[in-house]
Amino acid sequence: MSTPKKKVTVKDPTTGKDVELVPEKVWTLAPKGRKGVKIGLFKSPETGKYFRAKVPEDYPA
Repeated sequence: MSTPKKKVTVKDPTTGKDVELVPEKVWTLAPKGRKGVKIGLFKSPETGKYFRAKVPEDYPA
């Protein structure tokens, strides 16, 4: 059974507003041998365009 994803507050680059969205996909972006950051793929509710933004480290992948 999958756990429900929680919303993340991110800045929508297409509109410039802060919005609460659930990412469609989450992955870790890390250079070799170093700690990385978690990135999420979001879809703008107003324009429908996709964008990437950093999500908290404790966010489930």
